[in-house]
Amino acid sequence: MTDETTPRTRRTARVLVFDENGALLLMKQHWGRRVRPPRWLTVGGGIDPGEDAATAAVRELYEETGLTVDAVGEPVAYRDIALPPAEEYERRTAVYFVLRTSRFEIARDAWTESEQDDIVDVRWFTPAELAASDEDFDPEDVRGILAELEAAGLA
Repeated sequence: MTDETTPRTRRTARVLVFDENGALLLMKQHWGRRVRPPRWLTVGGGIDPGEDAATAAVRELYEETGLTVDAVGEPVAYRDIALPPAEEYERRTAVYFVLRTSRFEIARDAWTESEQDDIVDVRWFTPAELAASDEDFDPEDVRGILAELEAAGLA
């Protein structure tokens, strides 16, 4: 049971998709209620009831990119993120997985109507491009996550 003081939290699974040259795939999306300008974020989305994070990551990867994989391995990072006012949820928890693959073209066949409206660009960022970019990135601090992975020898 929740009450007025319990924040509404969306559980998500995210995938850090790297190509063979270390470029990271990101999607530029509106905020759900468009309370701020679009920002770049990792592939992924909500964990459905009864679903674990790894299963959700595999499903979201397919739905958002068209790429089919059997597994995404073990989680490499976690975030608990406060969302801006006026959003449907107050917080988002995120479990991150790493996937290394050959660069591929995104398939939009499985995008929902909402994703077709929400996703305004898809791009591979090299590490130098990501570091130099002054564009808006998601609230989960993707650069910080990558630095943590690099320090741990996982990036």
